[in-house]
Amino acid sequence: MGVLSPPRDCRFKCGDAGKVIEPRLYRAAFLPAVLAAIVAMFSLEDRPQGLPQALAADVLFQGKAALDTANQTVSRWPDRRAGTIGDQAQANAVAHNFATSGFRTVIDPFFSNGKRLVNVVARRAGSSRRQILLVAQRDAATVPDATGSASDTAALVEIARVLQGTPSDKTLVLASVDGGTLGDLGVRRLINKLPDRDKVEAAIVISNFGAPGRAIPPLIGWSNGPQRVGVGLERTAAASIAQEFGRQPGSSGAAAQTIRLAFPLGIGAQGPLLAAGIDSIRLSGSGELPAPQSRQRLSNIDPDRLGSLGRSTLRTLFAIDEDERGLERGPTSYITVARKVLPDWALALLGFTLMIPAMIASVDAFARARRRRQPVARLLRWVLITGLPLLVALVVAKLMVWAGVVADPPPSPVPPMLRELHAGDVVVLGILAAVAAVVWVLAWRWALRGRGGHLDTSSPGAGAVLALVLTISVLIVWFVNPIAALVLVPALHLWLIAAIANVPRRGPAPLLLLIGGVLPFAVVLLYYMDRLSLGPLGGLWYLFQLVMSGDIGIWACVAACLLVGVFGSLVAILVARARKPPAARVEEPEPVNIFGPGGYAGPGALGGTESALRR
Repeated sequence: MGVLSPPRDCRFKCGDAGKVIEPRLYRAAFLPAVLAAIVAMFSLEDRPQGLPQALAADVLFQGKAALDTANQTVSRWPDRRAGTIGDQAQANAVAHNFATSGFRTVIDPFFSNGKRLVNVVARRAGSSRRQILLVAQRDAATVPDATGSASDTAALVEIARVLQGTPSDKTLVLASVDGGTLGDLGVRRLINKLPDRDKVEAAIVISNFGAPGRAIPPLIGWSNGPQRVGVGLERTAAASIAQEFGRQPGSSGAAAQTIRLAFPLGIGAQGPLLAAGIDSIRLSGSGELPAPQSRQRLSNIDPDRLGSLGRSTLRTLFAIDEDERGLERGPTSYITVARKVLPDWALALLGFTLMIPAMIASVDAFARARRRRQPVARLLRWVLITGLPLLVALVVAKLMVWAGVVADPPPSPVPPMLRELHAGDVVVLGILAAVAAVVWVLAWRWALRGRGGHLDTSSPGAGAVLALVLTISVLIVWFVNPIAALVLVPALHLWLIAAIANVPRRGPAPLLLLIGGVLPFAVVLLYYMDRLSLGPLGGLWYLFQLVMSGDIGIWACVAACLLVGVFGSLVAILVARARKPPAARVEEPEPVNIFGPGGYAGPGALGGTESALRR
C-alpha cells in the first residue's frame, strides 16, 4: 500500500502562510543589485575644487559699523514685519544706501495677501555679463529681531559700502528681499524678475549674522527638491569661513545627506534659488534655524563675530569674481562619501535594482493567488481601503484651507517658530483624526462583510495582494524621488517577507519584521524633529503645513497613503494569522507488515532472486 500524502498546494489552500516566495528565484533577483553596487563604487567622483581665496588686503568689513547700522534700524523701526510701515521705511533707507555706494538701484513693490511688500535690488555692471547674487532678508520675524533681519540688512549695506569703488569682473547684484517670513515671497519675486537669470554664477544668502551660535558657523545648501549646493561653491565658502574662524564648518554624514535628499526640506532663501537652478549657499550665524526670541536682542550681537561673517561673505564673493574659469559645480544632486562624490543616478539605480526581487516575488505570489481562486479582487479592495481614511483626511484638510478655516500655509518652508502650534491647530488635527477614524471604521466593515461572506484576512491571498500593493507603492515613490525609494527598501523586503514568506505565525519573528520595516521612517522623523526642535504634535502640524503648501507633492501623498494602508493591513494580517488555530496535519499512515514483526516485504521477499536464496 502507498503512503497517503497531501496535495502539492494543500498548505496554500488550507490557509497557512505557505512558502510563496521561491528562495532561489528571490536570491537570484538580487544579482542586478550587486552589479548596481559595483557601478556605484566606480561612479564615485573626486570632489570639485574650491576657488582660491582672493580678498584684497585693503578691503575690510567692519563689524562695529554694521552693528551701529543695526542699532539705528532697531531704534528707528522696531517693528519691521512684512508689510508694515517700518518695513517699507527701511526699504527706502536701504535703497538710498545702495545708490550712495554706486549701485544702480530699483525698488520693486508687489502685493501678497493684501500686504504691500518691497524688494530693493541694486546692480553694478562688471566687465562680464556673468553675475554674482547676494541676498538678505529684510522683513523681521519678531519685534525687534535685532540678530536676524536687522543684522543681515546692516551687513548687506556694509558690503555695498566696501564694494564702492572696487572694480569687479562680474556683475554684482545685491538684493534686500521682503516676505521671507511669509514663505520667501521676495526671493520668488526676485527669481521671476531677475534679468539674465541663466548668467548667475552663484548666489550667497546672508542669514542671522548677529545671532549667537556655533563657534564655526555652518553652511546651508539644501532645497525642497533633489537639488543641493554645488560642491565647488560649498568648498569655496568653507575655505572662506576657515580663513576667518580658523576651521572649516563640519559636514553631514552620508546617512544624514541621504535623508535630506530622500525627504528634502530647505528652509531659507537658498531653497527657492536652488530649485530655480541657481547655485546657492546660505551663510548663517545661528545654523538652519534663527536664534530663539530670547536671544535676538542687540546685546546678543558680537561685533567681532558679525565682522568675521561679513568678511567670510566678501572672501567668497571675491573668490568667485576673480576666477576666470568659473565654479565647478559637479552633480546637482549627490552625497559625499569618504571625500568622494556619489551622484544621485547611482543611488537611483541601486534602489531600483534592490526593488527587483520584491517585484518578482509579489507578482509571482499574486499570480499564484489568482490561480488558486483566492478572492484577490475583494482583498485588493480591502488593502486599498485601509489607506483611504488618510486620503479622505487630506481632502478635508484642503477644503478647510480653501474655506479659510485654516490660514494659507507659506509657499516655502519657514522656521517652525514662525507658525507655532496653537489650540486651534490642535482642534484641526483632532477633527482630521476623527474624520480618518470614522472613514476607517465604515470602510473596514464594508470591505470585510461584502458579497461572498466574511473576508479571511489570514489567507495567503491577503498577503499576496498586500505584497503587490506594497511594491507598487514603493515603485511610485521611486518615480517621484528615487532616493526616498532607496530608504524604503528595508520596509519593502521585510514587510514582503512577513506577508508572503513561510514565517512562524506566532513568536517574535512577525513582530521583528514589522518593526524592522518601521525603523527607517522612525529615523527620518527623529532626525527632522531634532533638526527643527519639534515635539510630536509640533512635528505633525509642521508636516500638515508642508502637505497643504504643496512642498510635498500629490504623488508623494498618494504613495504615503498607500504605505499607511499597507502597514495597517499587514498588522491585521499578522494578528489574524496569530489568532487562527494551527491547521490540522495530515498524518502519514504506518506501512502495513504482511509478514509479521521483523518481516521483510521488499523486493525478493518471495524468493526467485539470488540475494533471496543467500538469505
